[in-house]
Amino acid sequence: AHARVDEAVRGAIDDGNLSSLNSPAEVFLAERLVELHPWSEMAKFTRSGGEACAVALRIARAAAGKDVVAFCGYHGWHDWYLSANLASVSNLDQHLLAGLSPLGVPQALEGTAKPFHYNDIQGLKDILSKGDVGVIFMEPERTFPPQPGFLEEVRKLASAYNAVLVFDESTSGFRSQLGGQHLKYGVVPDLAIFGKTLGNGYAINAIIGTRAVMETAESTFISSTFWTERIGPVAALATLEAMKEERAPTVVEAIGTTVRSAWSSIASNYGLELDIRGIPAISTFSVAKYDATETKTFITQEMLKRGFLATSAFYASVAHTRGVLDGYFSNFDSVIGALANTDPLELGRRLDAGPSNSGFRRLN
Repeated sequence: AHARVDEAVRGAIDDGNLSSLNSPAEVFLAERLVELHPWSEMAKFTRSGGEACAVALRIARAAAGKDVVAFCGYHGWHDWYLSANLASVSNLDQHLLAGLSPLGVPQALEGTAKPFHYNDIQGLKDILSKGDVGVIFMEPERTFPPQPGFLEEVRKLASAYNAVLVFDESTSGFRSQLGGQHLKYGVVPDLAIFGKTLGNGYAINAIIGTRAVMETAESTFISSTFWTERIGPVAALATLEAMKEERAPTVVEAIGTTVRSAWSSIASNYGLELDIRGIPAISTFSVAKYDATETKTFITQEMLKRGFLATSAFYASVAHTRGVLDGYFSNFDSVIGALANTDPLELGRRLDAGPSNSGFRRLN
């Protein structure tokens, strides 16, 4: 809810949000993203992350001329991704969400999406050795940092096997610098995807890439209602300017580092051991000897009673001022103290409505 972004969006609404032609803001946004990522030359925009991943994969497959994709990480709900669980219902379990059913996904897609583990270069080599992979689709960084040389080797393998390398930065982008995480490591993909942070709460996702790959989009069919609306691109342009002026990536990384340090200190004071993961601006933790789902539920339940929407994860924002953080730390301390005084085997009894559901399971 950044004031500058909201003001820009109100202006877009007042001037007319949707016409029969593309908005000039799309051109300006494409130019800005290409400027931030000099390896790229073209851009395409969607309004949701799963849609952006599907578009990127369509373009990548068209450019590669091969159907099979090797992937790691979470990349949405579309058939191409869920098809990994046709071969084995547990294939996606280690890629953020476990227990995803491929019900409704055509059986003919079995074997077209093959998972590999992050930092496991040999696992990727084994998949590529069959020669049918046209796309490598992954997050450059999420739960763990890349081991020395891992991303560089992925890039080399993609080139060696004529596979299009896609970095999905829907979540990680702009969290530590103005642009993608991959810029920090000096490894460039053929396509990159951005979302979430890009629009500051408004629906906009971007696919950027080299001209050689992106131009294949003209040889296939990619279209959607509302892609020409102005709110998304206008919000993104205002967000990029605000992030630059306020040094937002540096600020949120520092905030995340402060929160991680406080988590560790508070837990240590109560004799608890935390396992903290993720990049500083997107951090999660689990507590040794305690069930992760029950712990998350207990923390959420107790923090809500104290006026905070907080769990075992933290997404840093420039809106997290020192005053907000001090109040959070004070209340978090009392909740962790209550957790430490609860036997791990008895924690479930302290949950008002049982443990939270995992994934996107419906409650009604």
